[in-house]
Amino acid sequence: MKFIKNIRLSWKALLLHKIHTFLAIVILAIGISTVIVLTSVSKGAEDKISDQFGNMGTNLIIVNAGKIVKVMGRKQKINQVTTLTLQDAEAILSECPSVSRVIPSSEKMAGSVKYGNISTKTMLQGVTEYYPIVKSFTIAKGRFFTEDEDKEMKRVVIIGNKIQKNLFGSTDPVGETIIVGAVPFEVIGVLSPKGISPEGSDEDNILLAPVNTALRRALNVDFLSRIFVQAKTKGDMNAAEKEIEKLLRERHRLNLYNKKNDFTLENKLNAIKAENESLKSFNWLVLLITGITFFIGGIGVLAVMLLSVRERVSEIGLRMSVGAREWDILRQFLTEAAMLGITGGALGTFLGVLLSIIIGKTTQWGTCLSLQTALYSIILSISVALFFGVFPAYKAAKLDPILALQKE
Repeated sequence: MKFIKNIRLSWKALLLHKIHTFLAIVILAIGISTVIVLTSVSKGAEDKISDQFGNMGTNLIIVNAGKIVKVMGRKQKINQVTTLTLQDAEAILSECPSVSRVIPSSEKMAGSVKYGNISTKTMLQGVTEYYPIVKSFTIAKGRFFTEDEDKEMKRVVIIGNKIQKNLFGSTDPVGETIIVGAVPFEVIGVLSPKGISPEGSDEDNILLAPVNTALRRALNVDFLSRIFVQAKTKGDMNAAEKEIEKLLRERHRLNLYNKKNDFTLENKLNAIKAENESLKSFNWLVLLITGITFFIGGIGVLAVMLLSVRERVSEIGLRMSVGAREWDILRQFLTEAAMLGITGGALGTFLGVLLSIIIGKTTQWGTCLSLQTALYSIILSISVALFFGVFPAYKAAKLDPILALQKE
């Protein structure tokens, strides 16, 4: 009963200064909502990066033919190199102890891909039977091609989800024949939707054919665009990268003439680390903004509480003269500070959750809300209010009752 009475008295006292109380609550609410929104955006970005790199493949190193540079955030090849071959891929698998699988790949825009009177444009990519495992693709319909079909250069193809929709609509494409350029291919499978890769390519708009078929019958080349290499474990990735570089420099006779690499290595583990470093910087920014907003909110609480103490000096003196102890006065004012924190925290949590949902629905920023963040935010709001309410409460508790009554 005494606790409920304290709460009632606290609200009554706070409502005597409606504008100041309202401003203190609003400032705290802004701080809480800012924390929740920024945290949800940060967690959403973290989850998105994790999903993207998970979709790229496990323990993946990519050996690109030629030099790859970033232009406006997009990776582009700046020179055409024809020195990367199937024999290089075989050598990497047999001579690099840190490597478990190797997927040679040659790719090119296929131009026109036709089914009946319907046509579309897509990327034709020649790969091996381990491609779905290394690159984390799944088959929605049909099957993937086999090693024997690759060796025999069978004209079979697996199509992406978008190609199925563009060419076949609701028709089952498995067993149908499409024309890639001028070459007929039998569709034996359809990939599950995967979306856009971190490099910006549409992985639902691709054709996957056996690499030997693609090289000899569709692309008419004898060199590779890239080699996908899977390290045995995540801890072996850096060792595998060094082994691959050393081997390819020897095979391409680059050491003999002290030439630069005619290939580019992409270690996806390093890419993940780089993205995580960016997220850390953003999280530090979140902490800085949080600290500033809560400091301002705390100053608001301090101002309201000091004003309350100043205008209630006679009340405090009267209570102390009839037997109230210092602890009773201290508890009363700390209860008022806690009420500010609870109200500001609840309002801020509501606004933060609402804004996070709106951002997630109306923008490309992914957001991820958690009950833990909301609870921590409310606890933080109460802690800030109590911290800044301690001085006014202590000041009120230490008033001389005689001097306080004289101010009446």
